[in-house]
Amino acid sequence: MRRYNPVTKVQLVNFQVSTMRLDEKRRMTFPLRLALSLKDVATSLAHNDGVSLNNFISIAVAEKISRLESEALSEHHALAKQHRLALAAEVINKTFYS
Repeated sequence: MRRYNPVTKVQLVNFQVSTMRLDEKRRMTFPLRLALSLKDVATSLAHNDGVSLNNFISIAVAEKISRLESEALSEHHALAKQHRLALAAEVINKTFYS
């Protein structure tokens, strides 16, 4: 079956309307309670960036997650460095004072 889409001016071949199941829809949507003042600022910033509020909030959450994961990784590296230094100090102690 062929249908003509006037918006894209393209013929659609084998046009099928897919219905989204309710569980799929629930995974894609999330009701968010946001203070009105935060929503106003976020809406303004999103508008200035030329993106939707949904996209702006998604990016903000992704950036926060990335920052927290980066901090955890940095903390892990710092602990590993302390551990290596402690092992080196132990080797030096055994070498010179044994």
